[in-house]
Amino acid sequence: MKPNFLVIICLLITPLLAKSQLSDSLLIRKLSINDIGLCKTTLESVKQSYTDVREVDVEEMDLAKGCFGQDSRFIAGKGYASDQHPGIVFQKDPESDYISKIRLTKQFKGRLPSGEYIDLSKLLLKDLFKLYPALKDKWGSRECSDYWNFSNDTISFYVKIDKNKQPQFPIDEAYYNDKPVEAVDLVMSCYSFQHNSKDSVILEDNNDPVFFIDSVRVNKTVLQNYNPDEIASLTVYKNSDATKRIASATNGLIYIETKTFAKARYWKYFKSKSAEYGKIVPSPASDSNIQYILNKRILKANFEGDLAAIDDNIFKGIEIISKEQLIKNYNISDKEFGVIINSDIPPNLHNGKSKF
Repeated sequence: MKPNFLVIICLLITPLLAKSQLSDSLLIRKLSINDIGLCKTTLESVKQSYTDVREVDVEEMDLAKGCFGQDSRFIAGKGYASDQHPGIVFQKDPESDYISKIRLTKQFKGRLPSGEYIDLSKLLLKDLFKLYPALKDKWGSRECSDYWNFSNDTISFYVKIDKNKQPQFPIDEAYYNDKPVEAVDLVMSCYSFQHNSKDSVILEDNNDPVFFIDSVRVNKTVLQNYNPDEIASLTVYKNSDATKRIASATNGLIYIETKTFAKARYWKYFKSKSAEYGKIVPSPASDSNIQYILNKRILKANFEGDLAAIDDNIFKGIEIISKEQLIKNYNISDKEFGVIINSDIPPNLHNGKSKF
């Protein structure tokens, strides 16, 4: 992405940003772990990406077996795990194939949606309060649950209740400070995205264009969650070019892809063209040791839209080279492999502006 493309995005998005606070249904992009987002990633896509996905039992810490009723947001007690994502269990929405809950277990080491890094095998309650001070006064537990629940609207942390400690109330908070956090849950209701609720997909003003971000139709207010450097591509359709795609887009159609979404697309495509690529890049997020070279151009930054635009119409070939070849031919020593891609130039890339 060239600097002038960033300017275009800023000029386009800035006037559209609403000042009102967004509801949680518009914060899907902030609810993802390892590039797998709630109500955005399907279980089928995870299975296609990771062949070792298996069904596992899940202890519902806020919905124990003795609790009355179920949680309508996810299928309780059943999840899916892969060795490619240690410490992560995915749970499915009851009415669709979307992942609507992510359970983090003791094996998890990584970043939370807030950006905070945790090693859950070592996380104590007092450490959690340092990361999330607002949770310090949010002691909660269902009467049938065996865990204290520290949560906001979308993320919950669980600490085991010591049933032998009497009295249970008032809570001895100092006693639990050194107790471990047993698990973390991220949960989102996918209902609005399945049923086209006004919160997520209906335009706020009939004079607005139609907006899509990563193939999900959204209100223009969702754009305020994104910085320009997160955008891989932006395409604007006008007049008949818009209405032939979406009949209601009489005021235009704006299609935006984030870098994360674009990376997942080109990773899947290149993996289908090269088994060797699939071995050295086993997931979309594991290409930090890879140097991409497109049509003899070394790709350093903001290239995700270029690679995602490649399809069978323009693809010519892909070649994997070693670190020794990277050093010899390109003077690049900080990467383990090179991925050389050859293609034609798309005739209408990013609204007619060629970036190759």
